Amino acid sequence: MHRAPLLVPAVAALLAIVAEQHGWTYVAYVVVGLACTVTYHTWRGYPFGRTIVAAAAVAFAAGTVMSVVHGHPQTLTSERATARYGATVTGDVHDNDEGTSSTALEIDGIGAVRATLRERIVPGERIIVRGRLEPFDEPRNPGEPSMREIERDDGFVGRLASAHLLSRAPPDPGDVRAWAARMRAAASRRIRASIPEPSATILAGALWGERGALPDDLHDAFQATGTVHVLVTAGLHLGIVAALVTLLLGRLGLHRVTACTIALVLIVGYAWFTGAHLPSERAAAMIGVALLARACGSRVTSWNALALAALVVAALWPAAAGSASFALSFSCVAAIVLFAEPIAAALHRLPIHERVREALALTCATQIGTWPLTAAIFSTLAPYAILANAIVVPLVALVLPGGIATLAFPILAPLETMLLLGVEHIVRAIAALPGAHATLATPPLAAIALYDAAAIIAAIALRCGRTKPAIIALALGCVVVALPNIVHLPHGLEITSLDVGQADAAVIRTPNDHVILIDTGGELERPGATSNAERAGARIVLGYLRRTGIRSIDLMILTHPHGDHVGSAAPIINAMPVGMIFDSGQAYTGRAYRDAMAAAHSHAVPIILARRGMRWTSGDGVTLDVLAPSLPFLADTGDDVNENSIVVMLHAGAFRELFMGDAGEASESRLLATYAPGHDDDLHADVVKVGHHGSRYASTAAFVAAVHSRIAVISVGRHNTFGHPATTTIDAWQNAGAHILRTDDCGAISLTERALPTTMLRCATRPT
Repeated sequence: MHRAPLLVPAVAALLAIVAEQHGWTYVAYVVVGLACTVTYHTWRGYPFGRTIVAAAAVAFAAGTVMSVVHGHPQTLTSERATARYGATVTGDVHDNDEGTSSTALEIDGIGAVRATLRERIVPGERIIVRGRLEPFDEPRNPGEPSMREIERDDGFVGRLASAHLLSRAPPDPGDVRAWAARMRAAASRRIRASIPEPSATILAGALWGERGALPDDLHDAFQATGTVHVLVTAGLHLGIVAALVTLLLGRLGLHRVTACTIALVLIVGYAWFTGAHLPSERAAAMIGVALLARACGSRVTSWNALALAALVVAALWPAAAGSASFALSFSCVAAIVLFAEPIAAALHRLPIHERVREALALTCATQIGTWPLTAAIFSTLAPYAILANAIVVPLVALVLPGGIATLAFPILAPLETMLLLGVEHIVRAIAALPGAHATLATPPLAAIALYDAAAIIAAIALRCGRTKPAIIALALGCVVVALPNIVHLPHGLEITSLDVGQADAAVIRTPNDHVILIDTGGELERPGATSNAERAGARIVLGYLRRTGIRSIDLMILTHPHGDHVGSAAPIINAMPVGMIFDSGQAYTGRAYRDAMAAAHSHAVPIILARRGMRWTSGDGVTLDVLAPSLPFLADTGDDVNENSIVVMLHAGAFRELFMGDAGEASESRLLATYAPGHDDDLHADVVKVGHHGSRYASTAAFVAAVHSRIAVISVGRHNTFGHPATTTIDAWQNAGAHILRTDDCGAISLTERALPTTMLRCATRPT
C-alpha cells in the first residue's frame, strides 16, 4: 500500500459519493468508522498505516461533501405543460428518415435538452420553439437502463416532446455555445464531400463520436465484435491523440514537460470539439493525470495515477461516480495496471514482435476488465473481441490522424477511405464468424463483484509466475458471471406485459421455462412511409428477452398484422429459434408483417392459422385456447383487421387470463354468442388484457360483465393521439370491479398465477 498511497483515499471518496447518492450515508459512516477503528488499532505500530487511515477518513468526508454540494445536477423530474421556449441549437443535427431533425437545444433558463423537430435546422440557429418539456425515462421494463441517468451524464436535463418550430434567426457568430457544433457540421460536410458512406460515418464517429446514419447491420457488427467503442470519442481516441502528439513533440526535441503541457492543451481542446460530453471530459481528465505523471517522470499506468484520476473525476463530476460509463472507464485502466505487464511477460515465449506482444497484452487486459460490465449493460458477449480489437484498434490509430489530415487536405481521401474500408471489412468478417452474435442474461452485481475478486487473485498469481492458477481463477469468475444463463431457478407462471408504448407485447414463461410471446410491439406503419416498427419493437422486446436469458420462443402469437403488434417479430425470429407462429391469416401489406413472414419462411418456422377451438399445451400445466377468429372472418366492421384478431384464453390450474389483441365490439359480440356465461368454457377470467389499447370501440358492457375480471391490463402509450384508453372503457371495467393497470402509468406489469401484480413504476398495483 505504501507504493500507492492515493488508492485507499480514492476508494473511500468514491464509496462516500455512491453512498450519499443512494441515501446510505449514515450506514456508510458507521461501517467506515468501524473499519477505520479496527485498521487504526491493527496498524498502530506503523505510522504510515495510521496516515492512510486518517487520509481515508478525510477522503470519505470530502466525498460526502462533494456529493451533497454538486453531486445532484439539475434534471427534470416531472412533465411541464406545452409552452413556447427560446433556444439555441447547440448540438449536431441528425436528419431522420421521417423527415425530422434530432438535435440538442440550449433552452433559456432551463438547460440542454434533446429535441426532435419536424423542420430542418442547422447548428447555431436561434429559434423559438413550442413543445412539452418532460424528463427522461426511468427504467420502464425489467432490466432496462435508466435513460435519465445516461442523459444526465451527457449534460441533458430533459427532452422537448412534440416540438414545433415557430421562428428562427441565423447563427450568431459570437455565440460560443454553438462554435463546436458548427465546426463539427463543417467537418462533416467536408468529410462527406470526399469519402463515401458508410466510411464517412465511421470516420465521423471515430473523430467526434457522431451517431449518424450507420447501417443497422454494420452497427450490430461493431457491437458483436466488441469494437463499438471506436465509434464513441472517449479514452481510446484521446489517448491516441495524446500519444501521437507527445511522440511527435519528443522527436522534435521538446522537453518532456513542454511536450506534455502542449499535449494537455490539445486534449482539452479536442474534448471540447467533440461536444464536451461527460465521457470525453472524463477521458480528458484521466489523460491529463497520465500526462502529469509522464511530465514528472512517473509511470503513466500505475495505481497512484489511476487513484489520482479517480479523485479528479469525482471532484469534478461526483454524480458520475456511480455510473456504468465510469465503471467501464476505470475497470479498463485498472485491468491494464493489473494484467498488461504479466500477460506481456507470459507472451514473451511466442515468436512475435515486441510491439505486437504489447498490443495483445493491452487488448487482453482491457477485455478481462470490461467484458462482465458490457455483458451487464448490453446483454451481449463478444467472443472474438480480443481478436477484433487487436486488429481494429491499431487501424483506428492510423484512421484518426489520417482523418485530421484529410480534413486539411482532401486529396488524401482515397488513402483514408482504404483504411476505413479495411476497418469495415474486418469488423464484418469477424462478426460473420460462428457464434459471434452471442448474448448473455444480465449478471447480478454480486456476480460482477465476485468476478472482480477472482480477477485480482488471477493478477497476483500471474505476477508470481503461476499461470495455471490465474487461468483457473479467471475461468471461475467467468462461470459466476454466466451462471444466470446456465442455472435456471424454479419459478411459477410469469406473465409480463411489457411497456412498448402505443403497442402490445406480452411474455409468458411457464414453470419449466417454456416461453410464449403474444405480439411483439412496434409502431403503426404509415402507407408509403419508411417503417420504424421493427427498430422500435426490437429495442424493447428483443432487449428484454436477452436480458432475462430467454434464448428461444416456443410459441409466438401475432394477433393481427398491424405494425404495433408485429414490429419486432422479424428481428426476434432472426435472433433466436421460434417453435411455431400462430397467425390470424389476414392479407396485409405492412412492411413489418411482410418481413415477419419472410423471416419465418427463411428459418422454416411453422406458421399455423389460428382458429377457434385450437389448443396449445406447454406440457407443464399451461394451455392456451384459441377463442377467435373463426371463419368466415368478420366483415364490414369498419376495422376488419383488428376485429379478426386472435383471442386466446390462458389456463394454469384455476388461473385464467384473456388476451384480446385489438378485438373490438364485433368480435366481442361473436364471443358472447359462442361462449355462454355460466359454462366451463365461458369468458370469465382472473385477468384480461383489454382489447385495442382500451379503445372506446371495445369493452362493451355485456362483454365486461361476462369476463368479470379482477384485473384489467391496458397496453397503451403516453400522450398517444388516439385518446386511448377511453374514459368509457375505464369506467366499464372499474364499475365491474376490475382494478386497472396501464403501461403508460405503471410501466411493465408482471403477474403470477395468483394474479398478484408487480409494476416497474409506482402506481396502485393491488386490486381494491
